[in-house]
Amino acid sequence: MTGRRAAAQLHVSRTQFSMRWIIALGLLVISTMAHADPPQLLQIVREPISAGNETAYEEIETQIAAACVALNCPHPHLALETLTGQKEIWWFNFFESEEQRLQVTRDYEGNLPLMEMLTRNSKLKARYTGQVTDRIARYRPALGRGVWDLLGARYAVVTFGDMVIDVGGPVFEQSDGTHLALRFFGTLEEAKRVTSSGATLLGIRPVWGLPAPEWVDADRAFWSVNPIASQRARAE
Repeated sequence: MTGRRAAAQLHVSRTQFSMRWIIALGLLVISTMAHADPPQLLQIVREPISAGNETAYEEIETQIAAACVALNCPHPHLALETLTGQKEIWWFNFFESEEQRLQVTRDYEGNLPLMEMLTRNSKLKARYTGQVTDRIARYRPALGRGVWDLLGARYAVVTFGDMVIDVGGPVFEQSDGTHLALRFFGTLEEAKRVTSSGATLLGIRPVWGLPAPEWVDADRAFWSVNPIASQRARAE
């Protein structure tokens, strides 16, 4: 009996150790996901909406969001809107390398129904927007500080120019040498607290864009209005 009891106790101890290790590993994975390294490349597309045309733009963009899901858009992207000043819609694409960016471009080009839809709706949106800009910025780890905390984010603050090193957050450099700092926040109060003069305060528009699964899992209530999140919820 003593031998059996000792063996049983050893089995329990090993089981408890294994469970502690699994829990610790799970917490480590969650922490790593929440504070992952910034992407190597950040693409920012900015679409200024002409005054009085916000509703027309929103109708088109909502149709695009649904079509992107139906037509298998190949890459996650984030839609945001300016919360002060002229209304602009910003689009963020994140890439780990130039090779990945080029591959995503080829994936778009190879999806003819998707490209036809995007081309058609881009022409419609052009009636309601000003000059659209499209910039690629490269991550500069030596210049920034702070973590890349996108999971659970609902707001972002972007700062351009000489102040980026002082304000905190990961820093990116555009091809013309301009630097920008990008920080994400879960609440508007947090975002406003660090929005200095010259910074742009943005709110994520969950109904648009194509969220990655981990973005949705981190804040399902927020993303529930997005077509891809709704599709996943029905499948589950």
